[in-house]
Amino acid sequence: MLGRSEEAQAEARKAYATERTKPWHRALPDSDDALRAATRAAATAQARTAEHLLAVRLEQLRTQARPEPARPAPWSQRLPGLAARPLNDDATRAVIA
Repeated sequence: MLGRSEEAQAEARKAYATERTKPWHRALPDSDDALRAATRAAATAQARTAEHLLAVRLEQLRTQARPEPARPAPWSQRLPGLAARPLNDDATRAVIA
């Protein structure tokens, strides 16, 4: 699917055109060798572009999958809430005894 994307198709067209204008193909730009080389260059460019798009998409998914770790509130903000909680029976007996 990524190989058929607009970006991959555009890269394939550019590679095909570039290969056909190479100096060693200028004499016979429509020869079998020139067309075969251009087709091979287009397929390679299309595959590499698809691989790049896949890598970019996977990185986006990894970033979404691991959100920024939530930092706990500093102790100065957590201690008043902890101090206001009532002690359980065992702790109350230990303080009284």
